Amino acid sequence: MIRKSTRRWGLGGRAWAAAAGVLLAVTVTAACSSTSSTTSASSAPQASSGGGGGSATAAAAGGGACGTPVAVGPANPSGVYKTLSPDLQKVYQSYPGDLLASPWATTKITAKPPWKIGYIAFAITNPYNQHVLDGLKAQFAKAKAAGLVTGDLVTNIPATMAASTAEQQISAIQQMVRQGVNAIILLPVDSVAETPAINAAGKAGVPIILADTPPAPGDTYSVAAWTQNQVQADAGALGLIQSGNIVIVKGIAGNQNDVVLYNQKIANLKNCPNIHVAATLYGNWDQGTAKTVVSQYLASHPQPLAGVLQDGGMMAGIIQAFQANGQKVPVIADAQCGGGDLSWWLANKSTYKTVGGCINGFQGAYTYFNVTLRVLDNKGPKANVLEMPITPITNDNLATFAKPGLPLTSQDEVGGPETAWCDDTCLNGYFNVTGAATASS
Repeated sequence: MIRKSTRRWGLGGRAWAAAAGVLLAVTVTAACSSTSSTTSASSAPQASSGGGGGSATAAAAGGGACGTPVAVGPANPSGVYKTLSPDLQKVYQSYPGDLLASPWATTKITAKPPWKIGYIAFAITNPYNQHVLDGLKAQFAKAKAAGLVTGDLVTNIPATMAASTAEQQISAIQQMVRQGVNAIILLPVDSVAETPAINAAGKAGVPIILADTPPAPGDTYSVAAWTQNQVQADAGALGLIQSGNIVIVKGIAGNQNDVVLYNQKIANLKNCPNIHVAATLYGNWDQGTAKTVVSQYLASHPQPLAGVLQDGGMMAGIIQAFQANGQKVPVIADAQCGGGDLSWWLANKSTYKTVGGCINGFQGAYTYFNVTLRVLDNKGPKANVLEMPITPITNDNLATFAKPGLPLTSQDEVGGPETAWCDDTCLNGYFNVTGAATASS
């Protein structure tokens, strides 16, 4: 986010409007009508991504029914992928990059507990990211009581988004390594630009755990704890849409997660020849920005849209944009959902359908922190990306996740215990040595 105003992924610092992030770059693919002026998914240009991640045209061809996720990877199926269980192999079909053997599976970390752990993130602008920080502090306190960590969680989080740059995070990584931090949890601004610093930290014996962001090309030392929670949401929404014009609302150019999510959307659209991408907008993983850019698009393109795919945490802002323009809310893929949009969906369940998927910040914190402890304890991650899927949300199970009566602008997140994303049993499947970290290491 970020993202999200409930999203939590790394941000690409290049695309900002300073301060309020009011008006972001908008890439519009002529969409004045539902006929020849729209651009189909197969030919829609990829919005600027600031490097890394490959192009959408490299995505696997479709061939299934519209609404079916398209396998996009891994790019090197003859590598470590072949050693994984059949169930994990199915999971990793949505990871388009090279799935590599983690160096931390064989390189033994010599530091013994209690360890010193750092957390670097961009500015906190939404509930998810605040809850990640709160959750990490809570996890740290539990680990300290168990003798696993020492001191306090070392943090570096700028006060503003304008100050959240790749350069600032590179400096923070280098400073923490010099301070003797044993591992760093990172919510990256720009994975590509920060890769040399990530690799340098790894060579110095300090693993970096990427928080729900896949590694950039050339990153050989990080371990990514990644949900890819939008595969089912996007494909399911496309299955409901079936035909017509849609808009894609991306996160921020330069972020590796944004690149991967966009390419998966384009791959899934190959199964939907009657759906056309009318415009690609940048919502910055922020509800207010998403509302602004979608409102501007709708005001200048009043033709009805059949749906919206968004890169996470922006559904509430997008709903508000349609409402403000007096238009019916179409199918919006509710990736990285929040309490407000889930409650709105629940209230309109009799006439509205979509597909969603999300975790909350405390669930993210639990997984990021416990992956970090296991890496430090030489449990040996099986790959450089630990892709951990979540349960899709549909009209059938919506009541399990949604709280009734919340305003659309609610800051609540989806509920559930902190272990709901990936508990200890789940984590065991991603490491060569099972079991939680112990102070007797």
